[in-house]
Amino acid sequence: MALAATLLLAGCTAQPTPPSVPPAEPSTQDCGTLILSQGQKVPASAVQCVIEAAGARQPARLAITRPTTEGDPITTNYAVTVDGQVEVTTDARADRFGSGHVERQTCTGPTVQDAQWLSFATCSSPELV
Repeated sequence: MALAATLLLAGCTAQPTPPSVPPAEPSTQDCGTLILSQGQKVPASAVQCVIEAAGARQPARLAITRPTTEGDPITTNYAVTVDGQVEVTTDARADRFGSGHVERQTCTGPTVQDAQWLSFATCSSPELV
């Protein structure tokens, strides 16, 4: 009985842990895994890496975890595919005041916005993952 209670309690946490970022495949360019502090900017090199990979139709990935205003971590993964599209997966499960969902969009035409963020020409409607 004690073992069952211990195992049951071991699986409980106050907040969901942000998902681990899968390792890049050997042929996939790693544009970085960034954990940003409040107000910290994404390095231009990471944004440029995704833009160049999409233009070259070279698989690449970038993972960015940034805090909400309240400090909750939101992780966004950018995965460039061989057709130059970018799959954007946003994990808001740890956001106490947000959707609490994981959503994915397929986007095209990545560009740099405000010298620090990725912007896209088009994106599909978000779908729950």
